Amino acid sequence: MPADASHLPLPFRQLKLRPKTLLQVGREGDPATPSEWQFCAAIEGKGLMLAPLPGARMPALPTGAGLQVQGFTGQYDFHFQTTALGTFEVPFAYTLLAWPGEVRGRLVRQALRVRTLLPAQLSALPGGGEPRAAAVLDLSLTGALVETPTPVGALGESLRISFVVEVEGEPSQITTEARICHHRAMEGPSRERLGLSFRALPRQERLALAAYLHGLAASLDA
Repeated sequence: MPADASHLPLPFRQLKLRPKTLLQVGREGDPATPSEWQFCAAIEGKGLMLAPLPGARMPALPTGAGLQVQGFTGQYDFHFQTTALGTFEVPFAYTLLAWPGEVRGRLVRQALRVRTLLPAQLSALPGGGEPRAAAVLDLSLTGALVETPTPVGALGESLRISFVVEVEGEPSQITTEARICHHRAMEGPSRERLGLSFRALPRQERLALAAYLHGLAASLDA
């Protein structure tokens, strides 16, 4: 991936990647759709451990293969180049990548997002139309990363998102307008992931969302 003015050099540790963060990994010079891996751990200054998604097979990567990696943490949209150091089966199936010499990233959100998996409905604006099914993959007070099996909108367009969170055992409906600020096509005929920025979230819904995020983050850190 070529460098651009919006992505600036930053230390890898600044990304604060969490285990199971999804990464797109492609061979240098290969125009095919990159495969999706999950981040496991980092060995400071030495390498990165990546594993296949649950149910997926470990891709064959020869030692020394040049790779391009890109991802989205919920705060940073980033990419870097690295090489494959080897594939291992113990203590689990993973590939070790060389520690990146340079990471280039763009701060997209000030608020850290929490990973989740919530069913949602998306409607294009203006006009609405038939709601499309989607899944919220991570969430913050200011936005969300959602995945949809069918295209919904283009970068910069607005839509309406609706989903339900549980606060103290009670369901709470969250419905708000959002702008598409990040767009990525996935493997498959039409799957895509959208980074959404919320607009004018009503006060009561904002309070409910804050309580949900606080409770979820507390449970993850416990």
